Amino acid sequence: MTSVWDAAEAVAARFGEVDGRLLAAALVLHVANHGLRSLAWRNVLAAAYPSTRVPFLRVASSYAVGVALNAVVPGRGGDAAKVALVRVGIGGSSVATIASTMSVVVLFDLVAATLLLLGVAATGAIPFAPELGKLPLVLGATAALAVVAVVAARWFRPALRKLWAAARQGGAILRTPGRYARRVAAVQAGAWTCRIAVVYLLMAAFGLPATVASAAVVMVLCGASTLVPLTPGGAGTQQVMLAFALSEAATAAAVLSFSIGMQAGITAVNALLGVVAGMVAFRTLHPLAAIRNAVALARA
Repeated sequence: MTSVWDAAEAVAARFGEVDGRLLAAALVLHVANHGLRSLAWRNVLAAAYPSTRVPFLRVASSYAVGVALNAVVPGRGGDAAKVALVRVGIGGSSVATIASTMSVVVLFDLVAATLLLLGVAATGAIPFAPELGKLPLVLGATAALAVVAVVAARWFRPALRKLWAAARQGGAILRTPGRYARRVAAVQAGAWTCRIAVVYLLMAAFGLPATVASAAVVMVLCGASTLVPLTPGGAGTQQVMLAFALSEAATAAAVLSFSIGMQAGITAVNALLGVVAGMVAFRTLHPLAAIRNAVALARA
C-alpha cells in the first residue's frame, strides 16, 4: 500500500515541473491540427458535391463536436454526430456519401500511420517481430473472410450497388490525383506534422527525452489505443501501451504523468472546442443546450 501511495506522489510531483511555455505552443499546434483536418474534409466534401456550397465553418464545427464526443462517448459515437451535422449544412446530401468522404480522409491516415509504424519498427524503437508460425492461420482466416464476402455480395447485391454509388460520389476527389494531392494529402500532411509536434512538445514539457522518432511512436500508439473503442478515448489502454513503449526511456512515474497529462489536456481542449463549435452549429448561446443536442445526435 505504501509503494502505491509513493508511486502516486511521484506521478503528482511531475505535474509541478511541467514547462508552461511548451504547453502553450502545443495548444496552438493542436488547434491548427483541428483546422487543417477540417479543411481537408471540407475539400473532399466539395468534390463530392461540386454544385453545392460546402461552408468550412459548418465542417469545422461538425468535426470539433465529433472529436469532443469521441473522447467521452464509447463506440465512436462522435462520428455519427459529424455526419449528421454536415448533412444538415449540405442540401441534398446523404449519410452514405458523407460517411464515404470520411473514409477518404481516413485513407491518408492509414497510409501515414503504416509508414510511421514501419519506420519506427525499422529503427527498433518498439518491438516488431511477427511470428511466422502463425502465418498459415492468418492466411486461412483471410481466405474464409473472402468467401463470406463473396456470398454476402450475391445476397445483398442491390443494397451494395447503392452503397457503391455513394462511395464513388464520396471519393470523387480521388479521381483527380493532382487535386487530391494539393487539397487533401498536403493539408493532412500538415495536420500530421502538427500532431507529431504536439506530442514532441508535451514530452519535452514533462521532462521526457523528446525526439521526432519517439513522438511518432507515441502518436501511433495513442491512435492504436482507440482502434477498438472499449473505453472513451482509449483511456487506460493508452497508459499501458505507452508505459511499455517508453519503459527504457524514462521512469514509470514520468511516463504515467506524461500519459495522463497529455490525454487529460487534449480531452479538455477538445471538449472546449466542441462546446464552442456546438454553440455555432446549433446556433445557441447556451453551452448546455449545445451539449445536449450533440449527445442526442451521437446516440441517434
